[in-house]
Amino acid sequence: MKTFRLFIVLFPLFALLGTRAQPLATAPYLCDSMVLQRGRPLPLTGTARPGSSVEVSFAGHTVAARTDPQGKWQATLPALSASNRNRTMTIRCGDESLEIHGVLVGEVWLAGGQSNMAFKVRSMESEERLALLRTADCPAIRYYYRAPIVSGGKKLDASDRPWSGAHGRNVDDWSAIAYVFARELHRALGVPIGLINCSHGGSTAEAWISPEAFETDPSLKNSVGKIYDGIDSLYKNPSVLHEKMLARFDGLIVRGVIWYQGESNGLYPDRYVPIFSGLIADWRRFFNNDRLPFIFAQLPFYRVPNDRSGECWARLRQAQLETARAIPYTSLVVTADCGDPNDIHPKNKYPVGMRFAAAAKRQIYHAKMPGMLTLSEPVATEHGSIEIVVGGIRDGLVLHGKKSGFELRDAEGVWHPARLRIRKNRLELMADRVPAPSGVRYAWGNVDTLTVYHTSGLPLPPFLFEINP
Repeated sequence: MKTFRLFIVLFPLFALLGTRAQPLATAPYLCDSMVLQRGRPLPLTGTARPGSSVEVSFAGHTVAARTDPQGKWQATLPALSASNRNRTMTIRCGDESLEIHGVLVGEVWLAGGQSNMAFKVRSMESEERLALLRTADCPAIRYYYRAPIVSGGKKLDASDRPWSGAHGRNVDDWSAIAYVFARELHRALGVPIGLINCSHGGSTAEAWISPEAFETDPSLKNSVGKIYDGIDSLYKNPSVLHEKMLARFDGLIVRGVIWYQGESNGLYPDRYVPIFSGLIADWRRFFNNDRLPFIFAQLPFYRVPNDRSGECWARLRQAQLETARAIPYTSLVVTADCGDPNDIHPKNKYPVGMRFAAAAKRQIYHAKMPGMLTLSEPVATEHGSIEIVVGGIRDGLVLHGKKSGFELRDAEGVWHPARLRIRKNRLELMADRVPAPSGVRYAWGNVDTLTVYHTSGLPLPPFLFEINP
């Protein structure tokens, strides 16, 4: 009886103490020097004592919320205009208060994918790196680093690096592509740019998809190429990085996503379209925006070890192209000519970052310059040629070199080099030995050469299309 009475007396006391002990806190990414997304209502989340009232004040606005039984709260600020002025956000709950200093309002982008997005400024080509460091004095460009789970084959216990501004050599540890992208956006828009690097070397696309997405879409689960064990299971298996890394940003409002991934799915190219399409849909649900801009790289040229076909990455690039053609509010960034046939981590990241920026400026910020070159379905003409219309431009296509880089397939499945004629934004292709082509391809293979560019510098993406009779 004494034990029973003690439990009755102490249980409410422990519960009360636990409730009182839960301090006021915010989501981890809500911290000093952060950048908030302009032009969108801003849900701010955190924890405090269950059943208590929380008040958030910022930029002349004060909003309130009440914590749920678990102590979670969410208060939503109204849409704000861009501001380069460092301001303080104050959060109060009873006799507790927090201040978040140096807050800017501008454009927030999440950089995701695997090692080529994680690739740091310090590893770029020497001249490009030094040029970036010399001009790296822009406190309105800020960077949040989400710590990975595994590095160098070892499990990590690392903390995130919170928001910091672009100052000299500190950008050496930033994502090269993301920094070049942000630098160009800031130059073009004149507003603060916030970058969140949430990438992981060696990760598969399926690792970033939520368990809920797999549960509701059986075809998604059937598209997974392989289940890994050992240390690889921590960053390659379905959903592991969605839960261990991306979930930290629940409630975050971003303008869009830049994405560089596909290498770890390269051995299963025929399964990539459903996996990658599922990822984009899942992230749009996660960020509560069914039109979330998703700008992604098409893999570069690379001599894939042990690939006897010589085209597994070519097929993966085709899957990425098909995804861009099928899903709205996406853009494809061609990187084939920025690769290194002998290095899966090419150092030539500056043009890649600039092409990401060009795509964003065109798709989201309505710049006049083209952001990507799109392709129509090939059409057989009455003259026996094949015609493809290049979208996103009116003219300005040029051929680099003497060979066209295009091939036409005959009725027996044999590919033949094709002659190319450019008429403004139209490509006309013909091969004397192929009177009735069944397919057309361009720059096909794990390693090849791009030949067609727009005068802006944007290249035509490698592709393979079937031709309907």
